[in-house]
Amino acid sequence: MVTIDLLNLMKEEVLYSEFQPLMNSSNDQIFAYEALMRTTPRINPLTLIRFARSHGVLYDLDTNCIKNAVKEFPFTLYRHHFLFINLLPSTLVHHHFENFINNLMTCFPHIRGRVVFEINEDVAEEEIWSSILFYERLNFLKSQGFHIAFDDLPVARASFEKMESISPDFVKLDHTKSNGLSHSKDKQQLVSLFLEYTNEKMQLVLEGIETEKDLITAKELGVPLLQGYYISKPMPLEMLRKAEII
Repeated sequence: MVTIDLLNLMKEEVLYSEFQPLMNSSNDQIFAYEALMRTTPRINPLTLIRFARSHGVLYDLDTNCIKNAVKEFPFTLYRHHFLFINLLPSTLVHHHFENFINNLMTCFPHIRGRVVFEINEDVAEEEIWSSILFYERLNFLKSQGFHIAFDDLPVARASFEKMESISPDFVKLDHTKSNGLSHSKDKQQLVSLFLEYTNEKMQLVLEGIETEKDLITAKELGVPLLQGYYISKPMPLEMLRKAEII
């Protein structure tokens, strides 16, 4: 029953995106927007992903979300902002993925150089990161003009080795590193450690900024890009316009 419902969600095109801005800490201007999967009726995205994986339709779900995000993001916003889109490792190494990207570029040629694919280190797909095909597909995306972000990297030697071997354009740290940042010396030192490994060509993004104090601390540490509810919750584009965030 779950499989039928999920396939109908994709067939009836009730998947859509909400967008959350990433702010440039140096000037408080919006640098990019991240597209986040939503459904009507509302279903937890992680629940959808688990069901899709267990029923063999995860690639279909992920590529539908990617195409929806690209299609829903206005042409005028692409001119001045990047679009961050989540991409599962299993989708990246799927045998149809290169054809999907080529077709996407044919339909939406203006996205070249403006889309950032966020690769999440999902525990269920951790082994894919060590495959040769994974690295080949990352290089394929770069050759097509896409940017790469590593999302939710753990604090481990392997993370820094991946950053050195692949050189993503962005590295994102999740809310566990930012929550209570203003009064946690350990978290401040951790963020500073990642800042030592990043630069203008590999920018650090700190997610989960939920208070003014944490925002100020992140700026003082020199984190270039910030994201979180204090800046803006994920919203449909029309709501972002009304809130004057676009």
